[in-house]
Amino acid sequence: MTPAPTRTTTTESLPQEGDPRRIGELLSDWLAIRMDEVDALVDEARAKTAAIPDQRQLWLLVGELVVRVHCLELAADQQRKAARR
Repeated sequence: MTPAPTRTTTTESLPQEGDPRRIGELLSDWLAIRMDEVDALVDEARAKTAAIPDQRQLWLLVGELVVRVHCLELAADQQRKAARR
């Protein structure tokens, strides 16, 4: 019969000079780096969405375009009538 393997805890598996609190510090540093990346991505997304005009602004631009096209049509009609004379 083979003997059962002995169970070791995290503190036992670390070298004698190792401090288990150091693992927590490393994990904290890693999470801080990842959160900085997430924060940068969120800031970038907010900047991009802020650059998109709202629907009211878009409708104003469409209305202005319709008015300008209508004015161009009127001017073209006047030019055709003047050319016929």
